[in-house]
Amino acid sequence: MRMFSGAIYVVVRNRDSAIAWYKEKFKLGSGSLVEMEEGEVALQSSDRELTISIGGPTDNPVDRAMLATGNAKKAREWLVGHGVSADPIQTDRQGTRYFEIRDLENNPIEIFEEP
Repeated sequence: MRMFSGAIYVVVRNRDSAIAWYKEKFKLGSGSLVEMEEGEVALQSSDRELTISIGGPTDNPVDRAMLATGNAKKAREWLVGHGVSADPIQTDRQGTRYFEIRDLENNPIEIFEEP
């Protein structure tokens, strides 16, 4: 089972740097890279459980991306071990554990633990 699952869309200024960052930090090296319309690209894990779509600069930035994990503590430790700065784990009113990271262009990504 993959550490993360879901699909997110992020808007970046430097597509090539973002592709390299997401491939490295989320270990997507063996997955696929699909060119989309208007310069967008999608990175997909080999098991297709994780898709990260990357778009170019726009006047409509994405508010917040969210990815699921089976274990917030392990996911946070894994990301920190791969050089990603991560906020502390929090628990919302419904009891969902989550934490936030930011990519190289400061896009917020919330990682939440599935029940």
